[in-house]
Amino acid sequence: MPSITYNRTDSQQPQSITINGYVIRPGLHIISYEQLKLLREETQHHSQLEYLVSQGVIKLTG
Repeated sequence: MPSITYNRTDSQQPQSITINGYVIRPGLHIISYEQLKLLREETQHHSQLEYLVSQGVIKLTG
């Protein structure tokens, strides 16, 4: 099952992140495979997102 997890580790990180119209807040988010693919592509073009994913703050699974 594809999902996104956003684990805010400090107060410097945004309360929520909007990617392609999807609002990601801390917690577990279940999405479709198409949405996950879109988000993976978006991540590569967005330096802050890429940083948060590489730090393990945002986890994309599926």
